[in-house]
Amino acid sequence: MPGQPQVREHAWLYLDDSGTPAASVRVEEHRDDTGRWAVLHNVPAEAATERSEHDTAEQAHGEAARLRKWIDEQCRAQHGITGRWTVHTRKPY
Repeated sequence: MPGQPQVREHAWLYLDDSGTPAASVRVEEHRDDTGRWAVLHNVPAEAATERSEHDTAEQAHGEAARLRKWIDEQCRAQHGITGRWTVHTRKPY
């Protein structure tokens, strides 16, 4: 759909079996002919969304991977546990 960002990847971090995510990271493709990508994340999941802009899909997906690793490290340092990421990718529509 032109103009609306398209979610290409969404990842949730679960620290236990409650079904409530502790953090989220998502990659969106702009659909406004700019070719830009955005990475949005919430840590903790209910916190305000932070955003970064990228010129290519590779940069955006690399930043998403870096954020997931950083969030993992923060959870281990603060809570002494390693969470489980659930990552969903979507094709353009």
